[in-house]
Amino acid sequence: MSSLNFKSLTDSLNSTVAPRLAQLRLWYDGRAASEQRLLRVAAIVVPILLLLSVFSALQSSLTKMEKRLQTKRADYAYIQSVAPAIAAAPVPNPSGQSLPALVDAGSREAGITIASTDPVGQNQLRIRVENTSFDTLAGWLVRLQQNEGVVVQNASIDRAAAPGQVSASVTLSRP
Repeated sequence: MSSLNFKSLTDSLNSTVAPRLAQLRLWYDGRAASEQRLLRVAAIVVPILLLLSVFSALQSSLTKMEKRLQTKRADYAYIQSVAPAIAAAPVPNPSGQSLPALVDAGSREAGITIASTDPVGQNQLRIRVENTSFDTLAGWLVRLQQNEGVVVQNASIDRAAAPGQVSASVTLSRP
């Protein structure tokens, strides 16, 4: 059955291509000898130029990928070299306050109004802030991490209507 389909496909192709080739041959035969030579040379040179341009683009892409790989390997080596020092770094000395108390006091001190707080599991708290300066929020979260060891587990930050203002839902935890 597949040979029958192949034969019908071949016949269909021949019936479509043969007339076109005949027209092309008539057109070619109608050209002057110098034009025919030029067309023969072009038939050889143009595909070679196309192949060269494709290979050049592939080579360029390969070179860029090799450079990226080298950079990634260097980054990985650096991370591996500093990982023990980071792991051995002391954890911030927390004040002993509960996470909700830290968040409440720290947010008031930073000038951030918390719209809602929801406990999430043990030692985790999800907070929601509305229309807050991104810089103020980010600075406060960094201070919580550096001073109290509070970790941002998850954050979803959306742009508010006013420039530089955001609304955010942040899940904080404390080891």
